[in-house]
Amino acid sequence: MSNITIEAWKAELPESEKIFVSAGVKKIHPVMDRTVNHLLEIDLIQYVRVTPSDIQASSAIAIKGKAKIPISTPYHPTAIGVHLILKPTEKSVLFYEITSSTNGYGEKMVKAVIDSIPEDWDALVIMDYSDGFWGKMIERHDRISII
Repeated sequence: MSNITIEAWKAELPESEKIFVSAGVKKIHPVMDRTVNHLLEIDLIQYVRVTPSDIQASSAIAIKGKAKIPISTPYHPTAIGVHLILKPTEKSVLFYEITSSTNGYGEKMVKAVIDSIPEDWDALVIMDYSDGFWGKMIERHDRISII
């Protein structure tokens, strides 16, 4: 499956006005496409930012200069969000940050990512300071590892 051009991709996305694509992105990798679409299916996810290797999705954004950054800071009091780093050459996706102020949405975001990646890809957690969340996710999704 080939990469998708930005124009074609944004035209197909629901609510594409809430998708922010950095200038450095020229094509969308198929795994990035599936992941963004699955995250947008989560009812509270309203904003997505795509850079050449990152996906940030959230219910809220922070304005930093001209950039609109979806909030994924752990333990944020109101946001539901995730920050992912895609490594296609290594066949992996890294969970960089995740937060959920509403019970159950952390697992919804994890499931959206797991459902988006090919069988031969790994889902990796960079740091675990979740007080048990990632342990539960590892029990439910055998493709997740903590590095």
